[in-house]
Order: sequence, then structure tokens, then C-alpha cells
Amino acid sequence: MWLIVGIMLAVVSALFGLVGRDVWLLFWAGIVIAVFGLARFLFTLVLSRIPYVQCTPRNVKIQTPFMPVVFSYKRIENTRPNNVHDVFPPQKQKGERKKMLETLWGETAIVVDLKGYPMSKSLLRTVLGPYLLTPKGTGFVFLVKDWMALSRQLADYQEQWRTRTSVSAAQRVRQ
Repeated sequence: MWLIVGIMLAVVSALFGLVGRDVWLLFWAGIVIAVFGLARFLFTLVLSRIPYVQCTPRNVKIQTPFMPVVFSYKRIENTRPNNVHDVFPPQKQKGERKKMLETLWGETAIVVDLKGYPMSKSLLRTVLGPYLLTPKGTGFVFLVKDWMALSRQLADYQEQWRTRTSVSAAQRVRQ
């Protein structure tokens, strides 16, 4: 949006600048706004390609542009597929958020209910944004291309973790 506003301001100012010299300041302000808009657009475009969710034998990693968020399978209470429409109801969304979610409401997301967040909820909301955290309760909402594969990976690794921890607990009891 800022890119378009800056370009329009620069073009209009340049047209007025041809008539008189008093609006060249507006022209340069338009150029600065256009450059800012272009930089913000490119920054957003690059950052949107970086995030991912990765299941490992020890934990789940959410890679964000600024920092990874890692949580153990011990924190997971439940995983379930859910329609984005049900997680973020349309009647509770407003303005730009509603427009953004309209294209996603038919998609399926994986909701991971947690016993607790790995760090403060306010920090997570700042780093991850409002749509990666469940609006009700404690958990994450993962909207990925192949939700079935993520669901299987979460279930498999969680089962491996349970097996490992139960075996190690049994070994400690024997000692």
C-alpha cells in the first residue's frame, strides 16, 4: 500500500513540479515513501518464505524469521485437524483480518493443544502473529500444505517420545 501511495505522490508532485518549483519537496517525499513501501513489500515477501514447522525426535520446531520456537512432545495434550473457519469464526473477524482469512476458511489446519506455552504468550503473539496461536485455550494452529503428513509426523514422534520416556522410567525403577 505504501508503495502505491508513494509512487502516486511522487508522480503528482513531479507533474506539479513541472509547473512550479514549490512542490519538489513533495516529489522527494513521494520518492522516500515509495522506497519505504518497496522495501517493506520485499521484506514481507522474503519473510513469508522463511517460516516452517519441523517435527524432530526430541521436539517440534517452529522456525520464524526472527527466532525459532521449540517445544517438547511432553507439552502436547492433543492434536486434531480442524477447519480454519471453525478456529477463526468469520463473525469474530474484522476488517483486513477478515479479508485475509476469507481465502483460508475452507482449508484444514492442525490444531495442537498444549499444557503450556514454551514462552510467554505475549512474546509468542508478537513473534508469531495472531493466527498461529489458538484463540481459545493454549495451543498452536498450523496451516500447512499437507496437513495429513504433519498430523502423522506429530502422532508418530509423540508415540516414539512416549515409548522412550516409559522405557527410561522403567529402567530407573529397576535401578
